[in-house]
Amino acid sequence: MKNIQLPYDIYQRAAQLADADQVSVDRLVVALVNKGIEDWERIKARAERGSLEKLHRVLAKVSDAPAESQDQL
Repeated sequence: MKNIQLPYDIYQRAAQLADADQVSVDRLVVALVNKGIEDWERIKARAERGSLEKLHRVLAKVSDAPAESQDQL
């Protein structure tokens, strides 16, 4: 097993979450890192299937009308 260093504030937040769920900080961090890796791989795979050409084709279908009032910032 490898050791990693976390900034103190992040470790404290992780420790609070782990304590609330009655698990070790190590177990919580492993689960969160694993989830992050899975999400990263899924997003990367989706990005590889896409292309700028497809994006431009989709955007070309959008009208050039101003946003409705409820959609404006």
